[in-house]
Amino acid sequence: MANAALIFVLALASLAAGPSPDPPVVQDSATAGQTSEQQAVYRREKFVYPSDNRRNPFISLIGPDIDSGPIFDDLDLMGIIFGGSAGSVATVIDRATEKRYRVRRGDLIGTARVVEIRPDAVVFQVTEFGVTRSETLRIRRGEEEEEQG
Repeated sequence: MANAALIFVLALASLAAGPSPDPPVVQDSATAGQTSEQQAVYRREKFVYPSDNRRNPFISLIGPDIDSGPIFDDLDLMGIIFGGSAGSVATVIDRATEKRYRVRRGDLIGTARVVEIRPDAVVFQVTEFGVTRSETLRIRRGEEEEEQG
């Protein structure tokens, strides 16, 4: 039944395409194995990784959920508006692009999340290549900038 339907579809296709110098050759399953040409069979190997509290090595470290923002080492803390429980805001600048970011607790800049805003510093949780570390940016005072620069 399937062979008859295939022959019918091929016949309709050849009529729709117009006259063809070489008519299509249709073989049934008995004569298909006797031809010298072989059809390529593609098989795909599928990997399954048991997690067991380990990172899957087949998943990219830089996933689609990670914003490709600034590198944490290029960030400088410019200023803080400390509001206590009302909510504090910090201004951070990316030295590489001169772009400024206003952040609150919980905001994400690149791979760094704001954990805490203090009157003189901002604590970040930086996650790079599957490793998380805590970093603190402090406001530079006038004398410190003259000594370093």
